[in-house]
Order: sequence, then C-alpha cells, then structure tokens
Amino acid sequence: MVGLQEQNFVWKIIELHDKYVAYVAEYFQGHTLFHKALDEAFEVFCNKGVSGSSSAELLATFCDNILKKGGSVAVKSLATKQLKIPLRRW
Repeated sequence: MVGLQEQNFVWKIIELHDKYVAYVAEYFQGHTLFHKALDEAFEVFCNKGVSGSSSAELLATFCDNILKKGGSVAVKSLATKQLKIPLRRW
C-alpha cells in the first residue's frame, strides 16, 4: 500500500518531469536529442531507491492503487484521468 508521502513523491516526480519537458519544448524547440537525454535522466532517477523501494515500484503501486479503487463509473473516470499523466511518461 502506498502512503500519503509516497503518493506525494510520485506526484512531485510527475510535476518535475512536466517542468523539464516544457523546458525542452520551449528552450530547445523540442529537439529529439534533448527529449532523449531527458528520458534517460528520468529513467536513471526512477531506478534509484527511495525508502527501500525504487521510484519505479512506487509509481507502479501508485497506478495499481488508482485502478483498484475502480468500481463505479465516476471512480473509473477519475482513475483514467489520473493514470493518463504517469502512463504517458513512462
């Protein structure tokens, strides 16, 4: 189970990734070389350990917990919206 701190950590990773994707788009005209470098840097970062787990494990558990909340149409809709953010990145 992912606690509140871990959920906040995952959202901070997503926000950080968004920030640097915007930098690449604005300052480097979205050049593929810079996108590749950014992706490689985040891959290294996501494979680092945090509190005994890798960032990738926390992200996977975070997404899994959102999916497990599904049951009603409203919750599934919210889960789909929330999952589009992390899944489109990694």
